[in-house]
Amino acid sequence: MEAVRQVIDSTQLNGIIPLPKKFKNKKVEIVVSLADKRTRKTYQRKSLRGCLSKYANPELLHMEKEVWAESVREKYADS
Repeated sequence: MEAVRQVIDSTQLNGIIPLPKKFKNKKVEIVVSLADKRTRKTYQRKSLRGCLSKYANPELLHMEKEVWAESVREKYADS
């Protein structure tokens, strides 16, 4: 496999690659090679949309818009 290697100062990677604290302000070696199709893993994205719907109470849905203001009022009314 063909690869390109280069030693650089880790400050050049700021904002590009997150590095551990122990790498900060040190020389690091960068190795770049082509990604092999066999080594790349593909992940199916999962959505969290609707994951809490089983806890929803349709009878209380009409109160949804006012519940935050009411709970804050209850909590801080005595303060």
